[in-house]
Amino acid sequence: MALAMVLTAIGLLHFIWAFSPWPFRDAVTFTKTIGGSDDGVLPPAPSTLLVGLALVGGAVLTLMVNESVPGIGPAWLRLVGMYALTAVLLTRGLGGYFMNSGAAAEFQRLNTFVYSPLCLALAALSGTVAVAASRRWP
Repeated sequence: MALAMVLTAIGLLHFIWAFSPWPFRDAVTFTKTIGGSDDGVLPPAPSTLLVGLALVGGAVLTLMVNESVPGIGPAWLRLVGMYALTAVLLTRGLGGYFMNSGAAAEFQRLNTFVYSPLCLALAALSGTVAVAASRRWP
């Protein structure tokens, strides 16, 4: 449940960010803190919405694999999706440290101590859900 709640919250933030730099006062502060640049150019709204949708989709997938909500589609495909979610989160968590090169100082600090470790923690949680579901496999 914790994984689903955090993925949903981050997904909702991406939906907001598609149209607004909230909770930051302006686009430059947003990009320095969240985007890694200091140019104030927000990412394209469709891309940001797609990331938000993927995160919320990952939350729903987690609930389906965990059998908290009814599953859609074959169980094996949901399980593969859960392992894929784990791989994506792990890649962002580990790869995030390479994003620091040339990035704004505020982003580097937050990416090093918040964003990348959060992705690694979420990868551990999603991996736990995937392995537990694999053990229930018939």
